[in-house]
Amino acid sequence: MKLKIDLDKCIRSGECYYNHPEIIRMQDNGDPEIIVAEISTPELKRHAEQAIEVCPAMAISLED
Repeated sequence: MKLKIDLDKCIRSGECYYNHPEIIRMQDNGDPEIIVAEISTPELKRHAEQAIEVCPAMAISLED
């Protein structure tokens, strides 16, 4: 599975990288950046699903 962020939808609230810095970080311009795109363990999947849940813009997704 791959984690994706739709930057067109993203409102840069920071919830994803504040709550899940192990998979997403903030770039210098304030945009979120995925640092672990390949979700390959149950723990990473849990973190990715939680990041999806906290995103107020619903800009994060997991794709096969």
